[in-house]
Amino acid sequence: MTNTISGAPPDDMLNEKLLEQYAELMGYEGMSEMYEAFAENIGGYLALLRRLFDERDYTESKRQAHKMKGACRSVGLKQLASRMEYLERESWNWDEASQMIEQWATELPLHQLHLKRWLNARRI
Repeated sequence: MTNTISGAPPDDMLNEKLLEQYAELMGYEGMSEMYEAFAENIGGYLALLRRLFDERDYTESKRQAHKMKGACRSVGLKQLASRMEYLERESWNWDEASQMIEQWATELPLHQLHLKRWLNARRI
């Protein structure tokens, strides 16, 4: 995976096939609105997941990971979605999962940037 903001995203970062389908159905404006809704909500989802981790609520943490997976998939962020799917479906310990969440949070802006660039490149 690339750690820079320049260049094309890695192949596993965006679900471009899904994004192309959305582009056909909704156009740039619709996709832009969908992205903005994601961008406005994902921080709150992450804050709740962190709180659930602080409370050591395993069941609700898995439910929140499921919600975040769906949010990421809905905007084509497949790599971030797959990490949330791991938290949703697999067994994990708190330390391992906490590190994964912090890495996810650190990488979120880069993934959002690549998605925004993808959207802007298709603006009509």
